[in-house]
Order: sequence, then C-alpha cells, then structure tokens
Amino acid sequence: MTDIPHTGLTLPLSRTCNLLDFPNCLTVAGWQQLLALRAWTAWVESEHVRTREPSLCVNALGLPFVAPGPTPIYAPPADALDEVIEPPVSAVFGLSVLDHIGDPVRFLKRMATLLPPPGLLFLTFAFWDAEGPDIAAGHQGRTRIYDVHSWKKLIIEARKAGFQNFGGHDWMYHGDKLEDHTLASLVLTRR
Repeated sequence: MTDIPHTGLTLPLSRTCNLLDFPNCLTVAGWQQLLALRAWTAWVESEHVRTREPSLCVNALGLPFVAPGPTPIYAPPADALDEVIEPPVSAVFGLSVLDHIGDPVRFLKRMATLLPPPGLLFLTFAFWDAEGPDIAAGHQGRTRIYDVHSWKKLIIEARKAGFQNFGGHDWMYHGDKLEDHTLASLVLTRR
C-alpha cells in the first residue's frame, strides 16, 4: 500500500498559514494523486485484479495526474464522455468532476456503463461544513459544493447506479486546505 506523507496535523491549516512552512503538506494535485494510487493498490490487492483494460481520468480542473493503472491517462472534459470513451475501462478517476458538472447522477450512471464489475471509481469533490450558499474560494466555477447531507445523498445515488463503497472512512487531514473549504474523496466499486 502506498504510504501518504503526513504533516503531523489533524486539523486544516488557517487561512493565514504559509504552506511553505510545512514541507510535507500535500498540494491538491499531490493529495489526489496519492489517494488515487492508494485506492488503486488496495483495489488490485482486494479484488485480485490483473487487468489490461485502460484507466480513465476525468479531470474538471486540469490538475496533473499520472495513472496508477497499466496505461497513461488523458483527461477528457466531463461533458465529452459520451463521445470519447468506449467501454470497458478498469478504473475511472473523477477528479473534481461532481462539483463542476450539471448532473452528477447522470455521470454516475455513465460510469456504471463503462466499468464492468468490480471496476474502481475514485472521486474527489469540493466539501465544506458550513451553512448557506457556496461562497467558498472558486465557487464561480462550481455547480455545487458538497456537505455531509449531500455526500450521503451521493452515496445513495451511487448505490442505485450499481456501485458500492470500497474501504472505510478516513477523516484524517492530509494537507492543503483550500482557504475556506476542502476536498473529499469517495471510492466505489461496481457491483
């Protein structure tokens, strides 16, 4: 299993904190990359997967990403999936997609058509623990921001689409708080 560097922190950094003071603090791209690799490794070991099928990255923010699977990943825009992708793929890494597209349930259903069981779906999305409208940094580019309530609804919709949770919950802070919100990840497998 890939080890994720730890900052020694258990809470997000404040807005006034300089990340350069914490050399082990991961950037958003680094955090997504390492957690995706960790999920991929655990999935391969758990499911005894020996796949030659390609992986797919759908990346709304254009952050750098290297495939943990057998082939390089090139990221099409989320709204071009119907035209670009041919099933099957072994794993999909949806980086900051669910908060930037108009219909996340449609996205989940489309992923279910691309992934044969026990395919891996790794998702990251903007998350905050606040009331009221989304005024967090970058809100102009988002369609939504997730909270505990909408995260639970997302899991229900994922199950309806044919997915199940993979692994447990990790509430540890791994680095780089985005001013006034953070990113969450959700790892699913195709049933």
